Amino acid sequence: LPISPNLGNVGTAAYLDVFQSLFELLRSLKADGYTVELPGSADELRRMIVEGNALTSGTDSNVAARLPLADYRRLFPAEADIEPFWGRAPGQLLNDGSNFYILGRQLGNVFIGVQPSFGYERDPMRLLMAKDAAPNHAFAAFYAWLRYVYQADAVVHFGTHGALEFMPGKQVGMGATCWPSRLIGELPNFYYYSVNNPSEAAIAKRRSAATLISYLVPPLQQAGLYKGLRALKDTLDRYRSAPDAELLEDIRVQAEKLGMNAEIQSDNPDSYVGKIGHELLKIEERMIPAGLHVLGKSPAPAELVDFLNLTASFRPAGRKSSATFPALVAAGVGYDYAALRERIASDTTAQEQWRQVETICKEAIRHFVESAHGDRQHRADHYLRETARIAPGTLHDMWLFLGDLLAKLLAPQEVQGLLHGLRGGFIQPSPSNDVVRDPGVLPTGRNVYSLDPYRVPSMAAMERGGRLVNELLARLVIDQGSLPQTVAVVLWGSDNLKSECEGVAQVLWLFGARPLIDELGSVTDVSLIPLAELGRPRVDAVVTVSGIFRDLLGNQMQLIDKAAHLAALADEPAEQNFVRAHALAQAAELGIPIEEAASRVFSNAPGSYGANVNNLVDSGTWDDDTQLGEAFLSRKSFSLGPNGQWRESRAVLEKALGTVDASFQNIDSFEVGLSDIDNYYD
Repeated sequence: LPISPNLGNVGTAAYLDVFQSLFELLRSLKADGYTVELPGSADELRRMIVEGNALTSGTDSNVAARLPLADYRRLFPAEADIEPFWGRAPGQLLNDGSNFYILGRQLGNVFIGVQPSFGYERDPMRLLMAKDAAPNHAFAAFYAWLRYVYQADAVVHFGTHGALEFMPGKQVGMGATCWPSRLIGELPNFYYYSVNNPSEAAIAKRRSAATLISYLVPPLQQAGLYKGLRALKDTLDRYRSAPDAELLEDIRVQAEKLGMNAEIQSDNPDSYVGKIGHELLKIEERMIPAGLHVLGKSPAPAELVDFLNLTASFRPAGRKSSATFPALVAAGVGYDYAALRERIASDTTAQEQWRQVETICKEAIRHFVESAHGDRQHRADHYLRETARIAPGTLHDMWLFLGDLLAKLLAPQEVQGLLHGLRGGFIQPSPSNDVVRDPGVLPTGRNVYSLDPYRVPSMAAMERGGRLVNELLARLVIDQGSLPQTVAVVLWGSDNLKSECEGVAQVLWLFGARPLIDELGSVTDVSLIPLAELGRPRVDAVVTVSGIFRDLLGNQMQLIDKAAHLAALADEPAEQNFVRAHALAQAAELGIPIEEAASRVFSNAPGSYGANVNNLVDSGTWDDDTQLGEAFLSRKSFSLGPNGQWRESRAVLEKALGTVDASFQNIDSFEVGLSDIDNYYD
């Protein structure tokens, strides 16, 4: 059971309470007949792994075993290929000069190991120029020990995510010399993975032959208001009841302390108070993950209420109506829901009416969740008839849907799924997505997959992408005074897999292009939208894609690349086609053909992942912005060539970035935002 990684992060995984989950799994393994020495609690388990003899050994975790250097060289001959990157074994990581340290703890027939880190953390400056890599000797020794000394029957990588699947090698179809294959060999590899991460899950499946077992992300609940935000809300309520100049000044002072006045400027008191109220409403209703998930455990009733209420708000409430649950409740109490949405930005009365609708919806869901199984719909319908004049039976389809969702949330199969797999059983497949976007991911504990890459971007994604691009360009015209000529776009795998490639659609819309679909429903090509139909100039886009996007969505990259080249070669006026204008200028400056200058899709070299800017920032080993820029340009300067091959194109990337007016990334996630993880500046 490798957990990852070390250097202060032992026992962390996306959305997962690792040690409590490990404890629950060990208890289930013991009950299923495995020989397990079960600790007294999850906290005792944590101390056994993280502490133990770590202090006397000078390591980050307990040293469970040692692998002599001579045995390492004998068991793992490929160590010679590590030397060009890390020097002769044993290197500087996890060894005493003669033996490698194997971190973890053995509990009966179960070994819980701490997967070694990439190793760059102790030498972050090499991230500036590294375009290729190999596992360090300690990492290789860990897997050699598991396979040949401990002789494990199976490996369970515990939580999203470790480092094995990101080791260098081919993007797909691993060969004998690819590092993931060299390291794990023929060991059966089970991998607990968060259900909402289809892109990295697919990498684990493709590059480390993992059988994935999904686990639920923590349920989402409303953030609410606290401390200064709550005090400001109370002051706003008093002002609404009895407007007063002194209270208005108190509101301005409190808002200033909270950093809200910079974005809200208005000389009209009612408008100002309305805008402040809207900001508070957005903060109050923002959905955030509630803690960490424990394998096999269901969310608490209060968490289920918030989560089901959120899910219901995004779907038609019945087959005979396209209205959502909140829209029906609003109509029942005499409000126009669409008008409320328009007015809440500055109208305090609309904000209170919005809260009233939200309260009724949430209370109805609470009645549904907390009632006995056979009485749920009756109790919820009775409440809605009394509070919103909604006739019983109107929401029958919605209650059936929520009832099925609730049953699956209350019966996760995460532990049973692994036990079934360890017995050699077939683990059922499952889609991978946000639960709100696709409830079909429930129940968890199944083997996740992503999507059919030949059917995206879908028409729905193109429609949404076009709308978002229009909104983006309109906002930039307001902010900058003119239409941007170039937008830098970042595309990640997970966001596009979950949204049927909405990000790809946005890039195509910027270029003024659309996908072509064949008679079998597959997206096979792109064509330019005529300028007269497009109604604006073609906007240039410099697209950097993550290594995971590169590996999973090759067809979509080629669609973007072709759209860029079609635009660059189109016989159109430069003032109506910024792609062509820039490509012509860059071709002349660099002395290269326009076809090469029109490259607009950039990523890492094959087998390499990440710009490593976040690691440099975390390590603090940079002095000025130019070093961060150098890391990005060095790692992300490979462009997609005409035959789908990657070529180093730093000069083209630098010239293209020199025309950028704005940067954009569409993040499709209910769980994380810009301030939650450091990947957004990688």
